Amino acid sequence: MSASQAIGQEAGALLVSVLLGAALFFLYDILRIFRRIVPHGNFWIGAEDFVYWLICTAAVFIMLYRENDGMVRGFVLGGVAVGMAAYYLLLSKIVIRLNVLVWKTLFGAIGKVLRFLTRPFFKIWSKIWKFFRKQLKKLIKAVKMGLCKL
Repeated sequence: MSASQAIGQEAGALLVSVLLGAALFFLYDILRIFRRIVPHGNFWIGAEDFVYWLICTAAVFIMLYRENDGMVRGFVLGGVAVGMAAYYLLLSKIVIRLNVLVWKTLFGAIGKVLRFLTRPFFKIWSKIWKFFRKQLKKLIKAVKMGLCKL
């Protein structure tokens, strides 16, 4: 293999690592969008982060194995970091704001339609619930009175 082929191969590995870094940060943005739309506790955030880092580790390992025969090179890991930083600085804020706006608007509209469609059922259910609650109170009162006579 000539020197120019080796340099071309290394440049290809660098390009793949930069693209992988951007893709990994895009994946984290999807996770951030999910967290803004569906708020949840610290345990689940930690679990999601743990799974995310397992995915990142596997992706970098596979990329190193395919592109560089498993050899860890500093420029490849630097390429991943540069790809992440470039994506964060150029696209991340736009992607998150746009997606959160779209998803919250969509879920808000769906919620309004579902509330409108289920409102009659909730009115009927509340009347049924009040009736059974009243009957249960009467039953409890009768049982107490019966126990007091004993």
